[in-house]
Amino acid sequence: MKNYKLNSNVIKYKEIDSTNNEAVRLLDKKKSFPYWIVAEKQTAGKGRKNRYWDSLVGNFMGTYVIEINLERKFLPQLAFVSALAIYETIQKFISKNNEKIIQLKWPNDLILNKSKCGGVLIENISSKKENKHIVAIGIGINLIKSPSETTFPSCNIFEETNIKINPDEFLFELNKNIINKINFWNNGLNYGAILEQWTEKAFLLKKEISVTLPNGKKEKGIFSSIDSEGGLILETKNNEKIFYAAEIFEGL
Repeated sequence: MKNYKLNSNVIKYKEIDSTNNEAVRLLDKKKSFPYWIVAEKQTAGKGRKNRYWDSLVGNFMGTYVIEINLERKFLPQLAFVSALAIYETIQKFISKNNEKIIQLKWPNDLILNKSKCGGVLIENISSKKENKHIVAIGIGINLIKSPSETTFPSCNIFEETNIKINPDEFLFELNKNIINKINFWNNGLNYGAILEQWTEKAFLLKKEISVTLPNGKKEKGIFSSIDSEGGLILETKNNEKIFYAAEIFEGL
């Protein structure tokens, strides 16, 4: 097997509960950033709102741990930064002789052929000072297997494209892309350009959608755009609404 040498430290596990959980446990031990925590299998993988993330052997499961010197309110921008890095990584592997379309689903999912193939979970796991944070960027990508029970249709890259990606090779490319994107983001100075890039690849943009809020309430309208803080702008019959936490689905 080819040896993929990264310019970031990597901690590997055969099996673990969650790579994001391990990042928390390592807070007092790891002093050098950034670094990766990856696992072949997770027994308690999680997504947004602590939802269970089905982590199957052969897929990519990892957490990129980074130290950020920035106001806390800007940390959610990393979801858009990370999504673009993942997009570019997947695109590299499937671009040749493939017509499948990768899109970015607000707020943190990767879409392949209208089904979810992965997601991002941003967690601020430590704030030692007001503007000094340690952030865990959890990333799960369905490389060869799909979870069986999901609220949104799921898929995996192998079934959709007939391209089998080795998790180590995926990490090698993702590491390069996430470093480049975070450097370009430049602690938010280029966030406008990041949002523009993300919006160009947005799933369901300018289409009729249904928005389900955390309290279960639903709103319907046109997915108009993304605001400067990453909120989804919904055009309804009567007015314009902005949401920062919700799930979106196609159609009214």
